[in-house]
Amino acid sequence: AEPEVVNSRKALWARAQKDVSDEEYAEFYRHVSHDWREPLETIRLSAEGTFEYQALLFLPSHAPMDLFLREGRRGVQLYVKRVFIMDDCEALVPEYLRFVKGVVDAADLSLNISREILQQDRQIQLIRKRLIKKVLSTVKTMLADEPEKYSTFWSELGRAVKEGLISDYDNRDAILEICSFASTHDAEHETTLRDYLARMPEGQDTIYYATGPSRSALEKSPHMEAFRAKGYEVLLLTDPVDEVWVESVPPFEEKAFVSIAKGEVDLGGEEVDDEAKAAFSELLSWMGTALADDVKEVRLSHRLTDSAACLVGDPGDLTPTLEKMYRAMGQEPPKIKRILELNPRHALVTGLRDAQSGQPADDAGQRDTAQLLYGMALLAEGGELAEPAAFVAVLSRRLEQALS
Repeated sequence: AEPEVVNSRKALWARAQKDVSDEEYAEFYRHVSHDWREPLETIRLSAEGTFEYQALLFLPSHAPMDLFLREGRRGVQLYVKRVFIMDDCEALVPEYLRFVKGVVDAADLSLNISREILQQDRQIQLIRKRLIKKVLSTVKTMLADEPEKYSTFWSELGRAVKEGLISDYDNRDAILEICSFASTHDAEHETTLRDYLARMPEGQDTIYYATGPSRSALEKSPHMEAFRAKGYEVLLLTDPVDEVWVESVPPFEEKAFVSIAKGEVDLGGEEVDDEAKAAFSELLSWMGTALADDVKEVRLSHRLTDSAACLVGDPGDLTPTLEKMYRAMGQEPPKIKRILELNPRHALVTGLRDAQSGQPADDAGQRDTAQLLYGMALLAEGGELAEPAAFVAVLSRRLEQALS
């Protein structure tokens, strides 16, 4: 078939920006995107010299219906000297910017170039890099100058953009600059990382975050107690993609991302002194043995103020939410034992210590209480009991004993 030559009257990207009306842009956007709504933002860029191109890009005001479908449309239209080459040129935009629509018109490509060759073409790679930087800088300007427009962009498309934190190492810093996250600072409005850093109290040197299925679940998590008591802000990350990128990104402005549910947390609050450690050492050793099939360690907690117990992982361990995601994809995650932390000031823990010190090591009632503490900690963080019926049986026994 003969190459299709674009009517010069319709080649908006070849006309001076001042000569193109908003309505013409909107009409062209509807043509290339098949979206009846007006675009959120129009982006023009061009280059001259060693290689020449013109680009007219659009950011949609709503997430495309196929944004998260594997067979969804990707990429922008490619022209060479106003001759149409192909729709959906995926080589020009990365997967995480798949919602970007528009046209790239290159001057020096072959008219017979194939999709396979495009992936390796140096000019295409250079154009791609410039398109990425232009889109990200446009969103950054939007964040600073048009917060309402940015809010629309982020609520509709932010989940896709965050995929770039996993796949685009070169632009991670630029992507982090335009991200917004829910946090404990404000229930209504999300925060940027720069605003988070500006609010950090003296002495805080890390960015604290929690991952989970919902804001409500995270706010009620036992892991949050000490941070709430100290007034430390915590990012609340509830998108599935958050579980992956937050473990892999480098520090932001020299501040590392630290999970409130992993590792040892010391917020400079009430210390667990040597006397307390000695008082609980026998209980910790006994519970470590009693729960050996479920946990790798039982220790006293710095992070609990109200709850009796919580489960924590080591840095790099899978979270309960990530384990559920693996199972939903038909993959059984590796069995990882976690750490059970006990609140040495909670009546249930001190009561178990006192009861355990005067009873045989194999007392059934104490073993039941240890199992209940573990099960409660697992449920409180949104985990799933391996044997719910067994947990209910233990709970029933303890209730009967308490009432008899």
